[in-house]
Amino acid sequence: MQKSVLWGVSALAMLAGGAPALAQEAPVAVEDLVVTAQRREQKLQDAPVAVSAFGAKALDQLQITRAETLGAAVPSLYVSQISASPSTVQVALRGALDQTGGMITSEPPVGIYVDDVYQARLSVANLDLADVVRVEVLRGPQGTLYGRNSMTGALKYVTRQPDGTPGGFAEASWGDYGLQRYRAGAGGKVADHVGATVSALFSDRDGWQQNTALKRRVGERRDAGARFSLGLIDTGPLSATFSAAYARTDTDGQHFSPLDPVTLAPLAGGEFGSTRSPLNTDTKTEQKSLALHLGYDLSGIQLKSITAYQRLDDRWTLDFSGGLVAGSGLVAGFLRGSDTGQEQASQEFQALGEAFEGRLQWIGGLFWFKETGSQVLSDTIGSGIYGPFPVPLLPTTIHATSESIAAYGQMEWRFTERLKGSAGLRWTKDEKTIAGTIQDGLAAYPASLTSRSNAGEWKVWTPKVNLQYQASDDVMVYGTIARGYRAGGFVALSIADPSIFTKAYDPEFAWSYEAGAKIEAFDRRARLNLAAYVQQLKDLQQNVISNGSILTQNAAEARIAGLEVEAAATPVKGLDLFASLALTDAEYEKLDPSTAAAQAGAKTLPLVSKVQAQVGGSWRIEPEMLKGGAIIVSADYSHRGPRYAEATNAQTGRIGSVDRVNASIAWESPSAAWRVFVQGRNVFDAEDYVSGAVFIPGLIVYRLADEPAMWSAGVKVKF
Repeated sequence: MQKSVLWGVSALAMLAGGAPALAQEAPVAVEDLVVTAQRREQKLQDAPVAVSAFGAKALDQLQITRAETLGAAVPSLYVSQISASPSTVQVALRGALDQTGGMITSEPPVGIYVDDVYQARLSVANLDLADVVRVEVLRGPQGTLYGRNSMTGALKYVTRQPDGTPGGFAEASWGDYGLQRYRAGAGGKVADHVGATVSALFSDRDGWQQNTALKRRVGERRDAGARFSLGLIDTGPLSATFSAAYARTDTDGQHFSPLDPVTLAPLAGGEFGSTRSPLNTDTKTEQKSLALHLGYDLSGIQLKSITAYQRLDDRWTLDFSGGLVAGSGLVAGFLRGSDTGQEQASQEFQALGEAFEGRLQWIGGLFWFKETGSQVLSDTIGSGIYGPFPVPLLPTTIHATSESIAAYGQMEWRFTERLKGSAGLRWTKDEKTIAGTIQDGLAAYPASLTSRSNAGEWKVWTPKVNLQYQASDDVMVYGTIARGYRAGGFVALSIADPSIFTKAYDPEFAWSYEAGAKIEAFDRRARLNLAAYVQQLKDLQQNVISNGSILTQNAAEARIAGLEVEAAATPVKGLDLFASLALTDAEYEKLDPSTAAAQAGAKTLPLVSKVQAQVGGSWRIEPEMLKGGAIIVSADYSHRGPRYAEATNAQTGRIGSVDRVNASIAWESPSAAWRVFVQGRNVFDAEDYVSGAVFIPGLIVYRLADEPAMWSAGVKVKF
């Protein structure tokens, strides 16, 4: 596989190398995006950060409609569904991850932001994207400028802003498994000095998995959402934008494929990915968001304020067994239900400017975040496990709060026309509390509730030092040393061992040492971005499944070393090529012998593949017969090497190589106002799994299947 990836990158370089001979045909170049990776606007090639950026055009061509579909396009990034619900994802980047996204206490090591507003809950991270104009993925610790839980990176969504520019779009598509998807957006002036944007989305799809017990398809999903923004325009130094958003996802739950605990052979029968749970399940995730962005230009100093409030309601039920054969027949082996309510508020003040005729650029800010949430978990152990009848456990109740305050600053000094250096520092204080009740043991009779509570406070410094050198007009090299962290927390899902309910675990830290280069060649027809890093993880937070509990342990110290490559080329007008590659070596340096990973003899960090790659492109053809219209053909191939889905490296959770091909073809009118398209994901119908786990040893073992081939056709109109 490595040879084929290197061949693809070499072929891309040769195509780019042929560009000078064609330079007189048309002034073509690789698209140059503006990013805000350093909290100020910069060209992608000028930012001394390992960042992947996708504009609206690339998001369409790569068929990136949800966070789940982003993972293949970004080196070292892994995004997939987890057990709780299809709207909840696990995000892993450069060796750090979280696998408890359905819990009110879970926090990922990759910060997720929508228009610079931090999203605390992974329960909404996989909602459908309506009017996103750019996605940025920052790789490496972002603890200085982005702060809490951006330990190994940050994922940023940027929506269309109400700048007064008139226009909009409407799109409709239909496809396999009853898919229907509609989205639209519009914007413009609504009054003197006032602009507005509005967008909406509705998507509905039937299930593709076969339930052999219910004798029907399962896996239905429905998404709906809307966003409205109102902003001041042409008002001199003052800027203001208010936005409100609503999003909802309804599904019939997550569906696991049961396996034989010894042979790991599928037990449900039927097609690939089939399940056999005899019960109906469901999920509903609903989020409401408000945000106010204010700005004022005060004699060259820009002042900014970001105020935000969000409310989340998340409910799900699922059968972890995927259907279990017991003495009474086919039963739901382990049924879990969850009902969560969460509120968060945040406030950020920021100032940035420059001095000494532009030689010094600086930024400073204050940040406050407060989250409160409650969750009720209801578990029922199926008949045949602890007796002839189902055993309902008393509900686990969790009440949690989290408050974070921070102050940060960063300065960049231009030593010469070619050499710049920057240094930044952030101080953060996190305070958390948890209180709740849990049944006093699985075998307790008569069962009763035990109350427990805990509180913790952590203070953290996260520095960053960077040096960048413009070796030529087309080559920039940089080096960065940075520290990131993920906040500590409490064990909240421990029905198998109530004694550790609310037990604290420590923050996790990462020191990263990175060197990179950003290169353009052949009159900007080709681009090559490189990043090599070594990252040290300390007090690594790992999630381990144990008899229905998910325990979080400070398991280890680890070292991750990697090389990330991103290349793009436009050798001739209308032909855009791209490739990416991540080579990763991850190893434990110290593994606590009391942890589940050590006792199982685990050797590899979960969700880390040694090789990840993607290669693809699009070709815009303008034949005379279309009289100015065009045919656009796009395709990409992605590969992800084998990985373990969980910390103990159980064979159940070993996921083999995943190789997938996506493709699309579209017709575009001469004015580009109309587009008709046909597109497919996983067009060769590869049969892959997302994850696998031993839920109850010797009894409940499952895997979660990935989507099969998905085809759709549609039309898009711009106005």
